[in-house]
Amino acid sequence: MGMGGLFSFVGLAIEQLIGGSESARGRAPRQRATGWSALKRIPAWRGSMKEPLRDELETELRHLMGVWFPRSVDREHGGFLCDFDHQWRPAGSQLKMLEYQARQTLAAARGAAHSPDLAPLREAAAHGFRYLKDRMWDRSLGGWYRLLDRTGEPLEERTKHGHGSSYAISACVACYELTGDPDCLELAKSAFAWLEEHAHDEKHGGYFVFYRQDGTPILSTDEGRVSGQSLDTIGTPIGFKDANTTSDLLKCFSDLYRVWPDSLLRKRLEETLSILRDRLVVAPGVMHFFAHPDWTPLPEFARYGQILRSANHLILASEALAGAVDPVTERVARSMVDTMLRVAWDPDKGGFHFAGSSFGPTYVEDTVVFVRDKSWWPQAEGMTVLLTMARLHPADAAEYAAHFVRLWEYVKKYVIDAKHGGWLPAGLDTNPEASKRPKATIWKDASHETAALLDSLRMLDSF
Repeated sequence: MGMGGLFSFVGLAIEQLIGGSESARGRAPRQRATGWSALKRIPAWRGSMKEPLRDELETELRHLMGVWFPRSVDREHGGFLCDFDHQWRPAGSQLKMLEYQARQTLAAARGAAHSPDLAPLREAAAHGFRYLKDRMWDRSLGGWYRLLDRTGEPLEERTKHGHGSSYAISACVACYELTGDPDCLELAKSAFAWLEEHAHDEKHGGYFVFYRQDGTPILSTDEGRVSGQSLDTIGTPIGFKDANTTSDLLKCFSDLYRVWPDSLLRKRLEETLSILRDRLVVAPGVMHFFAHPDWTPLPEFARYGQILRSANHLILASEALAGAVDPVTERVARSMVDTMLRVAWDPDKGGFHFAGSSFGPTYVEDTVVFVRDKSWWPQAEGMTVLLTMARLHPADAAEYAAHFVRLWEYVKKYVIDAKHGGWLPAGLDTNPEASKRPKATIWKDASHETAALLDSLRMLDSF
């Protein structure tokens, strides 16, 4: 049976099992007394019939690693190259941004752990760690620079940011888990200590996000790189906190706690989990993106991909703390996913739209406010969180699995570049010009899709 036929059969099996698939119409799953046995009765999720799906994910993972590594390794100046056109030809200034360098290192390390036979991945991970340690880390004052030029000279007035620092900590942990090199763990611990000393908000909890070279938080526009500058280097209004950095700090704290169960780290992990879950996420399952220093939220539109990603991070943090997901976190994370299936999911072609109101498309007089783009990374986050929901909620596992299958079909048809390899920056159904857009930019690395494929393979093996 071909894969198209297999997925059609899966869809039919789910229809018969639950009495009319609501997933096809984009509705959130309802409670059903089907149990794990329901999911296991679907042929694609048991025995040999599950293998074609797994084989597709594994094949795409190996293709993905092959187009990124060693191509992106900068053998002249260290770190990774970040500018490639749609045909994977180097093009651009090849700046060295902390997020990109860390996420490429993280992707290589996780890929190498999964596929030890792919020697370039292990070499790329070691190469990336050396750059994080020797060039991006400020040897005089500690902390990571956010941006260097290609030769390694700090830019942006040597400022630093919590967002990139979170990814760098996770990258160090992944390299430590891959190699056992104590230098990797020590650098992650040093970065946590630097954030604790300079960025932790002792009054309101959580972390300030934008810093001078010496670690002093930049809290007003007069203190920015340019006087009067209103936004920091990742677009957060200066003086405010954001869900993006907070969620990624939660993820890196979860990663670090897995290999270093320090008591202060645990306290910060619990604190950050509580802030994200109880202050930034609100019913029916949406998330405030910006907040005042005391965590009073600011009105903003909903970024659907960030909500999916943060749901993943809440689950991981709760599991890191307790070995299983606590009931409150499980309920909140599920509400986030179910709300995204209602307001962000495309019931016709599949895939998640990028942003809009908390209720989906909305009208402001005669204008529809809704970002229809289906950027590549929310699709990757969606793959992981849908299988996570299937794992955590047996009664509705079949419906979450149905959404996963539809999303994977969408990614294959509209996001994966079958000709040149890699994932397009957005789905071709909403962004037909994406086939000619760069394969890699300073903000487009290999980490989201690598994590989605690896996490999906791991969870499929558990079903």
